Amino acid sequence: MQELFVDRLIESIESKRAPICVGIDPILESFPEALRPVDPRNVDSCVDALYAFCSGVLHAVADITPVVKFQIAYFERFLWQGVQAYYELVHEAKALGLLVIGDVKRGDIGSTSSAYAAAHLADLDFDELDDAASPDAITINPYLGMDAIEPFLQVCRDEGKGVFVLVRTSNPGSKDVQDVLTQDGRTLSELVADTLNPLATSRQLMGKNGYGNMGAVVGATQAHTMQSLRKRLPASIFLLPGYGTQGATAEMTRAAFDEKGRGAIVSASRSVLYPKSEAGETWQDAVKRAAETMAGDIRGMLKN
Repeated sequence: MQELFVDRLIESIESKRAPICVGIDPILESFPEALRPVDPRNVDSCVDALYAFCSGVLHAVADITPVVKFQIAYFERFLWQGVQAYYELVHEAKALGLLVIGDVKRGDIGSTSSAYAAAHLADLDFDELDDAASPDAITINPYLGMDAIEPFLQVCRDEGKGVFVLVRTSNPGSKDVQDVLTQDGRTLSELVADTLNPLATSRQLMGKNGYGNMGAVVGATQAHTMQSLRKRLPASIFLLPGYGTQGATAEMTRAAFDEKGRGAIVSASRSVLYPKSEAGETWQDAVKRAAETMAGDIRGMLKN
């Protein structure tokens, strides 16, 4: 088995001095004018544009961020051509030395989760797919229960892959369900965290740095719950979406990090992918600058 995902992630974060993740959310309407599809009703034209943009982003940020996160919905929109582009771009990102998270949010009854785990997390078992690859980690949904996530954890044990379990999401409406109080006074998200922790700290998932291959998605916008969830999941890397466009700041993520600056990666998508270009900049220069600014912002917070 290869080195655990969590250990590779921490090593890459420390090498690049950037506990950040760039989210790849390709929205055609937001692309630079020159990259937009000639015919937005032609699927091949759209997928060609999507691939060119995502590839350009990967090359722009490869030296800055340790990890990228592909939101599969933007690829599934274009049916099988889009899904093919997703797996090919995962391969390209890994060839550039990036770790890859597939933002797929899967979770179902056991047999269906086994199929999802094989499709989205396990190494691809088809000889002819030389230019495709599966992610190093994926996001999963725990709300069908622990048996629904067990097939994903088995892949983590067998192949050293990682998962990030939805615990407290960044969207405003998450409070409607995830902040509901249970009979013993915990919020639902706290109950989920407590239920996950025995699995997250199991020996087979633990890496050499005190963190395990089961991480948690905790919205960076949810600073009021982050401290409680960190106490409940001490060995889980927190994936913190919501920085930038959704309104979260570097300071709002502080409680997710330990005293060594480990334990979390802050994720941003639109604020990095679609910045305004300055005079003389190409669109890739602007993306690179936005990623560098984000990395510097998080580094500065951790120093203070």
